[in-house]
This record gives sequence, C-alpha cells and structure tokens, in this order.
Amino acid sequence: MKLIQLCSFLLYGLFLNAHTTTDNARCEEVSNTCAVISCGTHSHSGFPGRDGRDGKEGPKGEKGDKGAQGSRGIQGPPGKLGPPGVKGEKGSVGQKGEQGVSATSEVDVVKEQLNAFKKELETFQASLTKYKKILLFHGGKQSGDKVFVTNGLEENFENAQKTCREAGGALATPRSAAENIATQEILHTKGESSKAFLGISDLQVEGIFRYITGEKIIFTNWNLGEPNNSKDNEDCVEIQDNGKWNDIPCNLLRLVICEFQ
Repeated sequence: MKLIQLCSFLLYGLFLNAHTTTDNARCEEVSNTCAVISCGTHSHSGFPGRDGRDGKEGPKGEKGDKGAQGSRGIQGPPGKLGPPGVKGEKGSVGQKGEQGVSATSEVDVVKEQLNAFKKELETFQASLTKYKKILLFHGGKQSGDKVFVTNGLEENFENAQKTCREAGGALATPRSAAENIATQEILHTKGESSKAFLGISDLQVEGIFRYITGEKIIFTNWNLGEPNNSKDNEDCVEIQDNGKWNDIPCNLLRLVICEFQ
C-alpha cells in the first residue's frame, strides 16, 4: 500500500512539473520506478478518491409473510384465585332418616346389656366352679351331653347325694341305654362286683320308683325279679357291674358316681 501511495505521489508531481512531456514519455519514466501502475491515455485525468461515508438509512421495508407457528412453551405458574362463582340452586329434599334413640332409651339399653353380661359371667363362674370340682374325680365317661365321674369312695345313699350336689352335679341317673353303659363302664374301672347308687328311689311313694327330682323314670334295666322290696326295706337302687339294676336298703355303702351336664 505504501508503494502505491508513493507512486501516486510521484506521478502527481510529474504531472505538475513536466506537463510538456508527452504522456507516453512520462509513463516510461515512471514505469521504471512503479511498474505495477498502468498509465492512461488521457493527459489530465485525476486518481480515484476515497470511499465516501455511508448514506442515510433507507425507508422501512414491507411486512413479510406470517411464519409457521412455533412449538408450545412451558406451562406458566397458576394464576390468582378468581372470585367465587354464583351460588347454585337448592337441591331436592332427601329421604327421611330413621328416628333416633333418645338419651334415656340408650341408657336403658346399656343397662340391659350390662345386666345380661353379669348373668353370663355368673353362669360362667358357676360352670367353672363345677368343673373345678369335677377335676377332683377320676374315671369319667361321657354319653351325649352328660359326663359320669366317680371319686372312688363308697357312701350311703344320703351322703352320696350330698357329695354329688356339692360338686355341682347329681347322683348318676341313666335315662337311656347309652347312659346306663357309660355308668357301667365306670364300675368296670373299680374291679369286679363293684356296685353304685343311682339317683332313683321309691321313698316318696312305696312301689313307685322315681328320679330324685320327683319325675317318673323313662328308662329301666332291672334284674330279673326286681324290684322286689325284700324284707320291706329296699327303697334305693343300685347298678351292678353287669349293668342291671336292683333295689337295696338306702343305708348300704355303694360307690359314688355323679353326673354333670
């Protein structure tokens, strides 16, 4: 660039001081120094000036066509809570409910439930006491809802009744063949020729044997020829090891067999 400027300056000086010289001669002189510059054929033409400054901004162009829709942006934060809506119409009346229980009635119900619970508890305690006493016996047999047990002791009829009653049971009273067999099996655990009192007698009415509760007997298993009330002194009943019954005096000692339900 500096070389071009220098050549321009020299050419300009030559133009001022040697204008009488022909154009071709000057070009030859200058070409020896600045060979890169081409000389023109016009004698008085000047050199190009510098670029001028930028012009003023032109008028705004026309609005272009609408572009394609862009992708959906991220959802913004929720806006503020709007004002409450208009109150809706009143709904239809529902079905009428069941009548409630008054406070007094509820108290009465609770009392009844409490009393029922107390009775159940008393029954349970009584049963527990009874079965605790049953545990004092041994050699028990079951028939239906009855359990027949013995304490292994021999007593007269009156004391045998008392023993069973205090234990929460009653003197053995077979009311079926199955119950009679269960009583007989207990006798077998005590050896041959064992005998036991039954809860049957004719102490109330001579010749009419009843349960000690006063009911008529519904099952019997008398030995042949019995009852015979020998010597007019046989008001109680024993069961023998063969399962047969016999009337005997009440003061004799026999095995105590009790029944529990």
